[in-house]
Amino acid sequence: MSETSWLAYTGAVAGIIGAITGIAGAVTGYYALRRTSELKALDLRVDLRRTESTLRVDIQDLVPLLERAKRSRTRLAAAQGRYRSGAISQWLVEWDADLAEANSLVSGSSVLDVDCTDFAEANLELRLLAVHRLRDQVTRLSKKYIDAIAEDDRGRDHLREDQRAFTQARLEGKK
Repeated sequence: MSETSWLAYTGAVAGIIGAITGIAGAVTGYYALRRTSELKALDLRVDLRRTESTLRVDIQDLVPLLERAKRSRTRLAAAQGRYRSGAISQWLVEWDADLAEANSLVSGSSVLDVDCTDFAEANLELRLLAVHRLRDQVTRLSKKYIDAIAEDDRGRDHLREDQRAFTQARLEGKK
């Protein structure tokens, strides 16, 4: 066999091996891409379910939080003699609007019960974004009233200090 024919056969065999390797690589790449897509969708579903369950609890706790904040604010205002003030009236108007919003969130929380197992990746992303927007809305409302309760606690501390000082001054005045 001559050297040129040997080189032609070697080139042909190497080309066939290269073609087979390329096809095998393309098939493996396709399956890997499909599997990666399935795993990403699974990750999105897990994140979505976790966020939805946390959000469901936060929504159910929202109305009791608002009611506790109202009791706290009105009791402190009554103790300070400011119950009929314009600031408390304005706060109560805002509270009524926020309570209506919280009640609509509670009644609308049934949208969190959608089964997302058959959703495509794009639909899962859209749903996750919608749930995050809803969570941000609930968090904003919760934070507002958690801060209001903390402010009321500080107001009660000041009221106690004022009462202690007043009592101390009265006791020293009787001596």
